[in-house]
Formats: sequence, C-alpha cells, structure tokens
Amino acid sequence: MKPLEIKGARTRLGLSQKYMAEQLNITETSYGKKERGIVRFTDQEKVIVTRVLGFTAAQVNDFFFDGMLPIG
Repeated sequence: MKPLEIKGARTRLGLSQKYMAEQLNITETSYGKKERGIVRFTDQEKVIVTRVLGFTAAQVNDFFFDGMLPIG
C-alpha cells in the first residue's frame, strides 16, 4: 500500500481525515492509522475510499495493491 499517495489525493481534494473517517464509519484515529499504513483498509473501505477520492482502476492497483493486480 502507498499511504502517501492516498493522503496526497485526499489533501488535494481538500478533504479532512475526519471527513474520510465519517465516510468509512470509523473514528478519525482509526482512519489516521489506515492512512499511515499501520492498519490496512478492508476491501469495503477500499471501495469507499476509491469512490470518495475518485481513483482510477490503475490508481487502485498502484495505491492499494502495489501494482500486483493483473489488470490491462
């Protein structure tokens, strides 16, 4: 996982960690740990983060799976 890319995308959109935590229905502290790579995002959380931050399939593969998914 590339936590700095996720943080960068969030901050470019002007979104706070608190806002992201609310979208995931978790605490801000829990979200911060996920964004720093201490705790992994669940698959459902990845879907929500992708939707909120507007990631492309290539970005999802790169940011969450380190480019290991076999996509075109």
